[in-house]
Amino acid sequence: MNKRSSHHAYLVRVQDIIDLSPNLRRLVLHSDELADYPYQFNGAHIKIFLARHGQTMPQLPQFSGHGFNWAEPDNKPIVRTYTIRDYDAKACTISIDFVKHGNSAPASAFAEQAQPGDMLGISSPGGPNPMLKMAVRYLFAGDITALPAIESLLATIQTDACGDVVLLLPQIEDLPATLSLPAGMRLHTFYGDLSLVPALVKLVSTFAPLTCDDFAWIAGEATLVKPLRELLRTQWQLPPLRHYAVPYWRQGENEESYHAARHNFIEK
Repeated sequence: MNKRSSHHAYLVRVQDIIDLSPNLRRLVLHSDELADYPYQFNGAHIKIFLARHGQTMPQLPQFSGHGFNWAEPDNKPIVRTYTIRDYDAKACTISIDFVKHGNSAPASAFAEQAQPGDMLGISSPGGPNPMLKMAVRYLFAGDITALPAIESLLATIQTDACGDVVLLLPQIEDLPATLSLPAGMRLHTFYGDLSLVPALVKLVSTFAPLTCDDFAWIAGEATLVKPLRELLRTQWQLPPLRHYAVPYWRQGENEESYHAARHNFIEK
């Protein structure tokens, strides 16, 4: 039974570091408090709180109906959004997969430089519940930032599910050997950078249109998500309740600069 409020921040330590591919690294995070974590499903959104330069421990927020409250507003941590890849209540661990961008992004830099014992904060999970709705046919599409969530969702999908999975990954080695699809799901892969987005969108446009009995899950860079959502809504007339289409990031911007535009897009 969960003993805490559903809105809570946890101070966790890096327990294990696993390089999944040339561009993905998993951090396994531990805290005894995670025994009571209000886990719902893998793929749920989660905030991470990273210490500023020169600090070893981030300030954790209090939660209100209007978001975060900070005891020291001038000492707020770096906040980023990720997804839960795995949760183990018995081991008191949560796993998060990070795309390795080098030192150009604070979360990537943290993940690439992480050592066992390093501290960060995490929030309770958020996002739609359920993340994935029951459907006759599914469409999953995303880049490497969406891969952890897509793999998590596919791991729990019904065994007789059918549809398509379309992935844009930097290189073939980033395709997980652990990726498991039901027999009725087809995998389509593109290897390279965002210049391949038009080809990916063109491929998806050749699929039989989804209907109100189907569901689409799309995430990743904004220039990938936007045309696919337009295809779903305008050409296929798929109702908003039958698709999830969220831009996780936009090339050339950080989470702070893209925050408002991202939420405006999601709320349309």
